[in-house]
Amino acid sequence: MGYYPIAIDIAGRKCLIVGGGAVALRKAKSLLDAGARVVVVAPDVDERLASLDGVEVLTRTYRRGDVSGCALVFAATNDRAVNASVAEDARSCGAPVNVVDDPELCSFIAPAVVKRGDLLIAVTTSGKSPALSRRIRMEIEERYGPEYAALVEMLGELRDIAKEKYSSEKDRRRVLMRVLDSDVLDLLRQGKTVEARRRALECLI
Repeated sequence: MGYYPIAIDIAGRKCLIVGGGAVALRKAKSLLDAGARVVVVAPDVDERLASLDGVEVLTRTYRRGDVSGCALVFAATNDRAVNASVAEDARSCGAPVNVVDDPELCSFIAPAVVKRGDLLIAVTTSGKSPALSRRIRMEIEERYGPEYAALVEMLGELRDIAKEKYSSEKDRRRVLMRVLDSDVLDLLRQGKTVEARRRALECLI
């Protein structure tokens, strides 16, 4: 099966997690980080999950109508029959569904993710080896530190300035590449934010 990589905006949208264990906890945290409105359905829910701010917990078994209006659905129970039912219901109402550790029932796969501010790096093996995805994610985390969050924020500001200053896309690309080729990242890594911004602005001239 082939997969098309995509990043979607789920801020303020309802996302359902069926299951209340450690996996559900991880899914809930990542969804909350993306600004989603998280609903958890399970007879037994981990206290850490239930205590998360922004999570609505329904302490009961799954019902078919629970998937209605969901932007994303996650099935994370230990019962394959329940997971299969969630997947079938989600598909029938057009909601993308991920069934943990069961790629055959998934309509999308959740990648291993490294997030640095607005920089989002995703890794997937198309469900064949989550362990390898995690290993690569750890390597990426070491390579791309917190300074990249500041760099992305700065580049967004500089892009707007470059749009006003240069009418040609080629010229805008040239000056922004000059920023990337400069010592701006090194300055950010050293915590010299003011100096980094000054150097970046010089590259736009």
